[in-house]
Amino acid sequence: MTTHLGERIRARRQELGLSQGRLAQLADVTASAISQIESGAIRTLKNDTLSRLALGLQTTALELMEGLYSETKSLPTDEQRLLDCYRKLGPPLQDIAIKLLKALQ
Repeated sequence: MTTHLGERIRARRQELGLSQGRLAQLADVTASAISQIESGAIRTLKNDTLSRLALGLQTTALELMEGLYSETKSLPTDEQRLLDCYRKLGPPLQDIAIKLLKALQ
């Protein structure tokens, strides 16, 4: 079981066969930052950085964070419905959905 966000990021990056350098390019951060995040040296990320990492990892920030904090047992029903719908979409449609949600903010 993973204990911090960096471990989740590393596992997903490796699952996708990405190097730290490639993920850094996709997320517009430095390779050094990826290394520090994965090692746990950096444990808190700005929301926009987390979002860019999630996009580079073809997932969502919510999925990366899921289960890391014991006080977050479950999502509210409407948020879970959104996540379930998002997961049913393919990657191209997931990108469109994210852009649409950002446009609505």
